[in-house]
Parts: sequence; structure tokens; C-alpha cells
Amino acid sequence: MAAADLVRQGAVLADIGTDHALLPVFLCQNNKISRAVASDIGEGPLAAARRQVEMAGLGEKIKLHLGDGLDGLDGEGVTDVAICGMGGELIADILARAPFVKDASLRLVLQPMTHARDLREYLAREGFAIVEERLALAAEKSYFVLAAEYTGVPYALSPIEAVLGKDNLAHRAHDALFVRMLEKEIKAQRKRCEGLRAGGVPDGEADALLYSLLHYKEEHGL
Repeated sequence: MAAADLVRQGAVLADIGTDHALLPVFLCQNNKISRAVASDIGEGPLAAARRQVEMAGLGEKIKLHLGDGLDGLDGEGVTDVAICGMGGELIADILARAPFVKDASLRLVLQPMTHARDLREYLAREGFAIVEERLALAAEKSYFVLAAEYTGVPYALSPIEAVLGKDNLAHRAHDALFVRMLEKEIKAQRKRCEGLRAGGVPDGEADALLYSLLHYKEEHGL
């Protein structure tokens, strides 16, 4: 639902790693998109997507595509691209292999399962502005969902901004789900720093990030 909320009204959607095509089917049923391409690298997931699309009677609106990432989709008239349920590093790799996404009229809706920092740093380096973010809770696990658009202007992120999101830090300090994610990052970073020190290889950057996280928590009375 968080990803669906970030897809634009009337969009032509490419859903990458579509699995059961739940996102494009939901968006078509709610008249939010005009049509979609549901793409997956695996024959099995695409078969599941085909069954879902046929059950919903949306065969004319949702095209099924077997392919790796965004390969073969540059001529489909796509306006919005959703890549959800993958690691941030893989999402960044998929985008890097598809030069056509560097288009100011295109919106990316991205949901990294892990390594959100790597994805945000890739977007910053390549000139994709993060225009909106959502936080989502599913099966007691918390996730970032973000929308990005190409400007061609690279920018810098501090380590804490890359980990938690600049907009989140500025506007969600007292959001219960964000506080939960902050605590999760503090715990993970503290464990990492302790492990590095125990191994005799302390990392100044890792320590600095932990300090930033703890300082943010203290500064906002969390």
C-alpha cells in the first residue's frame, strides 16, 4: 500500500520483480494507472503473475514480461517504475543497467528490503532526487519506501541521512515507526562497532555514524 500510494495517477507502470503481480493488479482495479508491464526474471513467478492477472480479468491492461531487471522495457512508454522487495544494492544495480531511467519525467518507486543506505547513496551520486518517502510495517518488520525522480544534479548525504533518509530525519523524529527504525539502526551499528573493536580493527567512520545516531536520539528526546 505504501508503494501504491507513491505511484502517480494515470501512470504506465513497470513493476520489476512483480512475483504475483499484486501491485499492478491493485492499481488497475482502483483506476490509478492506465496500464502496466509486470516483469520478472523467473518463469515461476511470471506464471503466478499470469494467473493473478487472468483471475482479475486484466489481461488487456497488464502485459507480462520475462526479463532481467529493466531489460527490454525502454520502448514500453513507462512513466513510473516500481522495484520493491529487493536489497538496496540489487535495486541500484538494476537502475545502473538501464540508462533510460535518467529521465526527468520518470518516477521511481523503490522499496529496499536491506541496504537502504547503499540505494540512497547511489541515487544521490547519480542525480536522482528523493521526492517523497513512506515508512511501512509488515509482519513486525519495518521498511522504507521512497519515490525518486531524475534531476541530473548529484548531491551529498551524510552517513545518517543515507541510513535513515534526510526527510525522515527532518520531519518524522517523533513518528513511532521511525523511532523504531532509529533504535534498530543504533542496535545494529553498536554491534558492528563493538565487533570491529574486538577484532582489533576499529573504524572511525562506523564510530562516527553511531555517535550521530545517538546524538540525534538525545537531541530529540527520544
